[in-house]
Amino acid sequence: MKKLIRRLGHFFAGRKLKKELLNRRIQRETVPFEDAKTIGVLFTAHSEEDIQIALEYVKSLTDVGKSVEYIGCIAIKDYKKKYKGQSIDSRYIFESDFDFFHRPKLSVIEKFYKNNFDLLISLNYTNQFSINYISSLSRARMRIGKFNVNTVNAYDFMIDDKGETMISYIEQLNHYLKILKK
Repeated sequence: MKKLIRRLGHFFAGRKLKKELLNRRIQRETVPFEDAKTIGVLFTAHSEEDIQIALEYVKSLTDVGKSVEYIGCIAIKDYKKKYKGQSIDSRYIFESDFDFFHRPKLSVIEKFYKNNFDLLISLNYTNQFSINYISSLSRARMRIGKFNVNTVNAYDFMIDDKGETMISYIEQLNHYLKILKK
């Protein structure tokens, strides 16, 4: 029953998103990695290891002189309970931070997708709907993510990675970022 309700929510959110995207006119262009000064990173974490890998990737981008902002959608069961009483990074979001139609409830999410990044990189290797929704609304000049037939509105450049881990996806992503030209 829970899956049916989630699928209904995705269906109606997808219809609403398509309608909203018809009215948006955002100039997209190919942005080589060397030319990108500001980068937004979206990631989905299904384990503590995913969080560490994503944060290391963000650090590697800042180490090469990029200005990076990130949002991580935490899909770890009982994560909030585990860290109750401790401060959780304000850039971590949860499914509860979206309404039934996947509209964000937090201003940090809206601020993120309204930011004019040079590149938006999605480390959403499991194609989580909420992350793809944020990417679809993004004002980034170029959006990069994992290939999925249902996410063609979310990304301008898609990587068809058959791997099941974030590490394999990041390896493919880095490969294509190196060879991407204007």
